[in-house]
Amino acid sequence: MATATQSPRYEAHENPSWRTSFGLGLQFSIIASATLLVTPVIVANASDRGEPYVTWMVFASLLAVGLSTLVQVRRLGPLGAGAVMPFFTAAFAIPFCITAVVDGGPATLTTLVLASAAFQFIVARWLFILRRLVTPVVSGTVMMILSITLASVVFGLLDDASIEEPVAAPLTALATLTVVTALTMRGSVRLRLWAPMIGIVVGVLVAAAFGIYDTSRITQSAWVGLPSEAPGFALDLGVDFWTLLPAFLFLGVIIAIQVNGQAITHQRVSQREVKAVDFRHVQGALTGAGVSNALAGVTGAVPNAVNPAIVSFIQVTGVASRRMGYSIGAIFILVAFLPKLSGLLSSLPGPVMAGYLILVTGMLFVDGARTVIQSEQNTQKLIVAGISFWIGASFQFDLFTLPQLGPVFGALVKSAITTGGVAAIVMILFLEFTKKRRMRFESKLDAEVLPDLFAFTERFAESRGWDQPMKERLSAVAEETLLTLAPLDLTLDLEDDGDEQETRRLVVLASSEGTIAELEFIGGGDEENLEDRIRQLQQHDEETVSENEISLRLLRRYASSVRHQQFHGTDIITVRVGPPGTR
Repeated sequence: MATATQSPRYEAHENPSWRTSFGLGLQFSIIASATLLVTPVIVANASDRGEPYVTWMVFASLLAVGLSTLVQVRRLGPLGAGAVMPFFTAAFAIPFCITAVVDGGPATLTTLVLASAAFQFIVARWLFILRRLVTPVVSGTVMMILSITLASVVFGLLDDASIEEPVAAPLTALATLTVVTALTMRGSVRLRLWAPMIGIVVGVLVAAAFGIYDTSRITQSAWVGLPSEAPGFALDLGVDFWTLLPAFLFLGVIIAIQVNGQAITHQRVSQREVKAVDFRHVQGALTGAGVSNALAGVTGAVPNAVNPAIVSFIQVTGVASRRMGYSIGAIFILVAFLPKLSGLLSSLPGPVMAGYLILVTGMLFVDGARTVIQSEQNTQKLIVAGISFWIGASFQFDLFTLPQLGPVFGALVKSAITTGGVAAIVMILFLEFTKKRRMRFESKLDAEVLPDLFAFTERFAESRGWDQPMKERLSAVAEETLLTLAPLDLTLDLEDDGDEQETRRLVVLASSEGTIAELEFIGGGDEENLEDRIRQLQQHDEETVSENEISLRLLRRYASSVRHQQFHGTDIITVRVGPPGTR
């Protein structure tokens, strides 16, 4: 068994032996497999469509997760992150999937999951534009709201089981919850990885002792084969689709936010050197999620998200190699064609699922609250989180009487995710539109525009009432950032050969918070990240300075902070500047 490491022994492009890679891939697959099938089994059982539909959902979920994990690892053009970021079924999607299948049938679920996948592709493509809307405040708030929507399903699941077995069901759920929680809170790093699996096994043993563990799905399944029946591929654009579409679009945003966060965290734990986040890889991970949910939609399965356990697994094993990712994807696909094994994993009793999902619900709320609190000091935006959460909760639990709004709008306002989510987005937009207006400068990306850029920063400083030293500081920062993006010695003159130089554009957005100025440079750059280059200068502060490092050193001197976000086709450099005498 591997021990915890501070940095990976194997990065994504490095290869341990195939034996090691497969062994680690098998270990992670075992950890993930039982919880992976909780969502499709709950949704399929709630549909009352019989055992064939449950079998198909299990098969389709494993197949979609396995194939999309391979795409995520392999990176086909813009699709995939090129990293070990395996998928699993999104438990927070359970309430919406149950409503879709029960009210509209498998065709409605298929259509809605495909719409959600399309929305994830849109978020990936325009991530640099949506960065002001897809904020930690919005994502954390929606995660908290998701916890209460999932809680209604969890306790409904436990109530249904308690009707037939008043004592056995709650005791089974309690045993599962106790073991999972105890190991998660007090277990070692390695033991915490196995906590869900151990808790579920204990819950199954308790359920078997009470006689509420049905093993018929295991005994009646073949060792190798395909499902005997399939629901058939179809699209449904009826009333149920339009009623649930806003909720599934929000679900697409939540999955995108979850994948965005996991991709950022994954980069930090899978590299030996400290580097700035490469948002091109984040965009690749988001398109990989779009592929995963497109496959889920086509096969009639439930939505997928990135398995968060992979980050801890990489930290424990020290292996982030793509070879391990290939092994994980291949194992999921193999299990899909082994009905007896998948039947074993999908035969979890309802109370066991409820016990495990209670922990998931609690962690979802805590993660959401932590995201909001740790990433935001602005009191106004914290108020947005609190108000939006309680708006969602009040509608979800029918805390007041609503007028008759018809089947479509009535269903929308009864969903916490739509009411609370819309409230959060509306309030964030209100704060954006009512804040002091940003000033905008646009030109070609060329060092020749420096005089115009100086004039812009001076107008901006005057609009804020700042003194001459602050004006000079802003001008210096603007100059060094522009020279970093478009160095003088790289300015091309192609008039002699008659060729027309491709024009690169520069947009500068200037805003302020009190005495702090923020300049956002949007345009092209080179392949190397500006944050990384400044960090390298800080680590190797030599007396001899090369000519191309002068701008970086001056920028480091004048700016309070520099953030470089690299997207496909667009670079965004955000520089915060304080008054002279501050950093």
